[in-house]
Amino acid sequence: MAMIPPSAPGAAQKDFRPRLAWATGLVVFTFLALAGRLYQLQILQGDEYKEKAEENFVKEIRMPADRGHILDRNRRILVDSRPSYDVTLTPYFCGKQCDDVLARLGAMLSMSQDELERARAQLKSARKLERFRPFTVKVDIAREELDQFLVNQMDLPGVDVQPIPHRNYRYASLGGHLIGYMNEAGPDELKRLNEDIERLTPDQGPYLLGDYVGRRVLFAAPLGVDGHALLPVDAAQVADDLIPEDQRVVPSTPGHNLVLSIDWRLQEFAEKTFPATAGVVLAMDAKTGFLLALVDRPAPDPNKMSGRITSAELAAIHSDPLQPELFRAIQQHYHPGSTFKALTSIAAMEEGIFKPSTSVFCPGHFRMGSHVWRCDKERGHGYVDFEHALGASCDVFFYEAGARLGADAIAKWAHAFGLGVPTEFDLPGEVPGVVPDVAWHDKHIKGGYQKGMPVNLAIGQGDVNVTPMQQLVFYSALATGILWKPQIVTRIEDADGTVLKEFGPVERGRPAIQKSTRDTVLKGLLAAVNQPFGTAYSHRSTDFISAGKTGTAQVVKLGKRLKAEAVPYFERDHAWFAAFAPVEDPEIVVVVLNEHSGFGATNAAPTAMALVKKYMELKAQDAAERAGGAAVAQAEGAAPAAAPAGAAPGATPSPVALPAAVIPAIVPVPVATPGAKAPPAAPPAARDPGAPQDRAPPPAGPAAPRPPAKAPAKAPAKAPPAKAPAAAPMPRDDRPKLGAGDGGARRGA
Repeated sequence: MAMIPPSAPGAAQKDFRPRLAWATGLVVFTFLALAGRLYQLQILQGDEYKEKAEENFVKEIRMPADRGHILDRNRRILVDSRPSYDVTLTPYFCGKQCDDVLARLGAMLSMSQDELERARAQLKSARKLERFRPFTVKVDIAREELDQFLVNQMDLPGVDVQPIPHRNYRYASLGGHLIGYMNEAGPDELKRLNEDIERLTPDQGPYLLGDYVGRRVLFAAPLGVDGHALLPVDAAQVADDLIPEDQRVVPSTPGHNLVLSIDWRLQEFAEKTFPATAGVVLAMDAKTGFLLALVDRPAPDPNKMSGRITSAELAAIHSDPLQPELFRAIQQHYHPGSTFKALTSIAAMEEGIFKPSTSVFCPGHFRMGSHVWRCDKERGHGYVDFEHALGASCDVFFYEAGARLGADAIAKWAHAFGLGVPTEFDLPGEVPGVVPDVAWHDKHIKGGYQKGMPVNLAIGQGDVNVTPMQQLVFYSALATGILWKPQIVTRIEDADGTVLKEFGPVERGRPAIQKSTRDTVLKGLLAAVNQPFGTAYSHRSTDFISAGKTGTAQVVKLGKRLKAEAVPYFERDHAWFAAFAPVEDPEIVVVVLNEHSGFGATNAAPTAMALVKKYMELKAQDAAERAGGAAVAQAEGAAPAAAPAGAAPGATPSPVALPAAVIPAIVPVPVATPGAKAPPAAPPAARDPGAPQDRAPPPAGPAAPRPPAKAPAKAPAKAPPAKAPAAAPMPRDDRPKLGAGDGGARRGA
């Protein structure tokens, strides 16, 4: 038997070394991989996984911040928040029972089919971390529904009721377009909003499904910052003491307050006085450009729009022929009718077509070629000058002016006075209107520009369209010489009433026209209200002198004159009236548009003149209250006056009034000459102490020292009513008239 020789010494060790090296390398590699993975999980992604781990046992309950209040100039609260309860559902905590839970909720809360479908869609779309975030199932539940939920809460896993501040519009649809409303943001909008938050305001929390955002809000005031409460829970959602009590709640920070220039007393009066089904009433402080009242009708109820409105209710609003969602003051334009004649007058004199003394014969019609335009007075006005043409609203006078001016000159001066261009108002969606020139007609009208087109433009018909806000700016410029930017927000305050930002008057320009031009136009506007031949004479006031112009804008060509009630509603004329007062030092400008109502003299002028009168009464009332308060303060050792109604708790008003840029009334700006420097702006002048302040006094801070008050003076004897200027006689046929070289009136073919 052969013997196998033994291996040489060290042979086995040599065979094992390669395997040991491989094993050692594998072990080292494994440890390195584990170390790398641990580094990734604990260092690079530690915060992310920590957050996920916490979300597995911590329920975060959001505490939405209160939005700020909206106040009028006298600190009356117009919009605030009221307590309400929303039902939310967290998909993770209801697990596989979500469909059953949702069905029970639907029966318990009487949820509509729309609400159920929306909740199911949100359940299906919840993925990953979204499953830990609650979404709103139903907003603003009734007290009875809340009681029923509390009884059945243990059978509804993942369901919570959260106290939510709900927007409360105290005056419903009054001022609805001005204040806006809130409703739920859609998924795409949420994504865009959260991207904006990350970029602009990282301290603010993200919007979540079911959150509400402002619609057509009048100013982008900073929102509040949401708080939250952290509740540790076990599998049965029972809270324990894993989180210290002092770390469980992070309180919310309320939003900022907006103080408006609106005087709600004047606003309510305008709402009650305005008889229109649809239309606009605007009142502006002539010295600052801040609005005093804004009625825009019809308007949806923001309380309804801010809830979860059903699709049927929303469809009814969308299909309403009166378009209640349309903000007419800036989002719709209209033929201005005869109110545009003031602009045509300016253009005619500034372009040298007419002189201030020019008169034109009105036979009741105007003829150009084979076309005949009729005057409002069929038998004619005879010879009329600017005063009588504007006062009595003679069409033929302005037909002649328009024919000689042409569209380009009319458009040039209209744009200079803010017509056909945006007013830069604080709300979005403003339309520019249209004041067409020759190029516009060539581009938009079949057949292009024709010589007869400016004849229609001159009386505010044809293709000229302006917004009510542009009319307000135009007549304010006639009153003061300043083209204002219309504004509504005077300041922003924090929740304690500390003023964070104030807004002053903003001039957009000062149209340069001759003194004789302005004087002539103002004389005509005075005649329209104060002379017996004026179209608004029957609505004049004996307490103050006002100037204005009526307008009746044709909507459909009827061929013959008919009473408004004999015409279908949407074919009736629009009624306009624009006015300012007092003429010697204008303080208020008012524009009224009553849609599809007929004549401006009967359907717009009464509201405007009543509003001006109410303004004067409130001004006197406020002055008397201030005088009485000063007397009481003197008697009581200068004790602080009580805060106005609606003032924030702890507010201490100051008697300081808003400084305003004031220019002498009825003083025109000189004509600009080539190469000449613009005249310096007039220095600010003190406001009449009896006039309403444009901003409510600062609500907080130490009161400034007051000078010793004088003893109250005796009430002066009542002044006799102001008299209107004596009526000038109608021009006779032998007055100077246009000659062949001066634009003679066309009579006959």
